Amino acid sequence: MLPWFFAALAACGSDSTAEPAPLPAEEPCPEIPPEEALPAPALHTPRWAFEPWISKDISDRADTYAFVDGFRERGIPVGAVVLDSPWETHYNTFVPNPSRYGDFPGLVRDMHDRGVKVVLWITSAVNQLSYDFEPGGDAYEGPSPNLEEGLTCKLFLDDGELYGWWKGRGAFVDFSNPRARTWWHRQQDDVLGLIDGWKLDFAESYITEPTVRLAEGEVPLQRYSELYYEDFLAYGQSKRGRDFVTMVRAWDESYEFAGRFFAKREHAPVAWMGDNRRDWVGLADALDHQFVSARAGYPMVGSDVGGYLDADDKNLLGPKIPFDTLNFARWTAAGALSPFFQLHGRANLTPWTVPDHVEETVALYKYWSLLHHALVPFLYSRSEEAWAKPGTSIVAPIGEPASWPGDYRYVLGDAFLVAPIVDETGIRPVPLPAGSRWYDWWTGDASEGGATAQADFSEDRLRIPLFAKEGAIVPLNVDDPDDLLGLGGAGAKGAHTILAWPSAAGSTFSLREDDDATTTIDVKDGAQVQVSVSTAVKPLALRVRFDDAPASVTLDGAALAAQASEEALVASGAAGWFHDAAKKTLIVRVPARAGAVAVVATKP
Repeated sequence: MLPWFFAALAACGSDSTAEPAPLPAEEPCPEIPPEEALPAPALHTPRWAFEPWISKDISDRADTYAFVDGFRERGIPVGAVVLDSPWETHYNTFVPNPSRYGDFPGLVRDMHDRGVKVVLWITSAVNQLSYDFEPGGDAYEGPSPNLEEGLTCKLFLDDGELYGWWKGRGAFVDFSNPRARTWWHRQQDDVLGLIDGWKLDFAESYITEPTVRLAEGEVPLQRYSELYYEDFLAYGQSKRGRDFVTMVRAWDESYEFAGRFFAKREHAPVAWMGDNRRDWVGLADALDHQFVSARAGYPMVGSDVGGYLDADDKNLLGPKIPFDTLNFARWTAAGALSPFFQLHGRANLTPWTVPDHVEETVALYKYWSLLHHALVPFLYSRSEEAWAKPGTSIVAPIGEPASWPGDYRYVLGDAFLVAPIVDETGIRPVPLPAGSRWYDWWTGDASEGGATAQADFSEDRLRIPLFAKEGAIVPLNVDDPDDLLGLGGAGAKGAHTILAWPSAAGSTFSLREDDDATTTIDVKDGAQVQVSVSTAVKPLALRVRFDDAPASVTLDGAALAAQASEEALVASGAAGWFHDAAKKTLIVRVPARAGAVAVVATKP
């Protein structure tokens, strides 16, 4: 256990020097059949995991309902809620605490009825002594009730040696032992049948030796970490299917631990950068770890929006870091433009309980959540491509590590240039990568690659520099009745909205449909702009960059009628088009049909 931990515990009023409960007396080990090796987990991140996530450090049943419904009542989409510790009767029993989460099956059912997945926090330790030093935590009497059997049956690493970690002192399950896996999996089964994923925290980092003794022999601690993350994912998927997830650390360097990759790429359907400070240092730290992970090929990466820690992770007893709504705003934008987007922090804040700029914060958080939700078809499709090609990610950092600090530009899904704002000024230069034309997301202005755009959002907390790449094709699921995104509003609901910035070279996008069938979208620029879609399983709302009103638009060679407005186009219910001169966008609507779609717009 790290030295600062004892001090932090004492500062929070817990008695870290108290004598732990005695170890239980040995009983005969019951018959535990060895479990056969599980199939390798699928290389896959499910579609639902790309929705916005929310989480609190300390919560309970009533608070979970209020938390989720607070977002939904404000029109802010929520795809998953994480129940962090404490939620169990002890560390770690897999049994929901009835006083904190009564009628747990009913809670999960109600969340699912709201369209919200449920993810539970867990580690691989079974404690002799447990405590929560976070305010509002639980108290625990005696050892965890499953400790005795694990010790008696020799199911822990290092012959059951106890190690201190931030939730107490315990033994760590040996995942190389087939009997230990059987024992551990049996305990998971009841709750595993309800939930959608695990958040796997890094308690094993507190093991003080560089090697550990497992059933397979003496191995580096890294080997143990990788077995831990693999087993939770493999068993979860074996019981719940390929859409079960684990949320794990990819690259992480925090507290006094040396930086390392925790889970292997193939065992990281959701990789999050956690335990960052809630300030500009923390934002840079999160982006840096995200970049290192993306360069290593982790497809699905992101961080805790706004930062988790209210103190310096290198000095937890130092000055408290005040919550900064400006930092939170900039982090929200960068988080929403990452594959994984989660609100989580020790302060248990929501956008409507921030200390200042409340209405503005709610509005900007809603905008970015709606955009992230809309991007799910794009992100999921790119993710499936990345999983199929080792070493690739949805996030492509620009430059080499030495150039990242103060910059942190990246390309998202080969379509968007994202330039996070990483200080309080709101002003930054944005070098545009050479070889492409780039379109400003906010103004529509075109700039040539190789130039440098000067961004000034010092008076605008919502926006950060964001550019679309020439040739980009971005399918969206727009559910935005108030049209905050400016992408069709209520008229776009239920349709495939397809954004396109045509290039002369032409471009293709492989869209993964809800049933995982592939729809191919091709776009090419010239005297005519040609858009072809292999099938229209949903109505199509094409939104194509087109500077001036076209001379004509055809669908499969037949002329389409122009409409006076986008509203009139939607109201007609028929195929047609409208040119939005202010946005320099051609909007074409096509009803759903089984066959291919070919749209040709002739330039004036």
